[in-house]
Amino acid sequence: MDDIQLLSFSINNWGHLYSLEQAISHNKQLTGRKLSINSRILNKPFLKNHDTTVSIDFLQVDVTPEYPLINQNTHELGKISFVNGKLESSIHVDRNVFEELRKNLMEYADIEGIHIIITLGILSNNDHWKEGETLQIVKLDYAMKGDA
Repeated sequence: MDDIQLLSFSINNWGHLYSLEQAISHNKQLTGRKLSINSRILNKPFLKNHDTTVSIDFLQVDVTPEYPLINQNTHELGKISFVNGKLESSIHVDRNVFEELRKNLMEYADIEGIHIIITLGILSNNDHWKEGETLQIVKLDYAMKGDA
């Protein structure tokens, strides 16, 4: 069984596609069904301590996605790729999950002193993530933390 590498980062910014005009200009017919978060992961040994840009798109789908079972207790939530020094992923979620995430981002992201921390669990037996490699996401948590 692969080890789970944990990568945590604070969300720098996020965006939600609201209008048909935006959907057309972005050549996506997913009006209001895409939520993107962008950030940087700083100083993680698994990323050779290089500051690494991360971008995750949550795509709302009409039917609850099937998350493949990796073992008895672990599901693959999505895949994430390390390409050109950046981490990128698109994760399909049902409407309820999408709306909960959107609501939390809208409610907490702009409050001074509140940080939304994402923690990804990535399956890998390697000490470092290799360029061009796509790995499985088995954990994706987010928490709101205030300045001390």
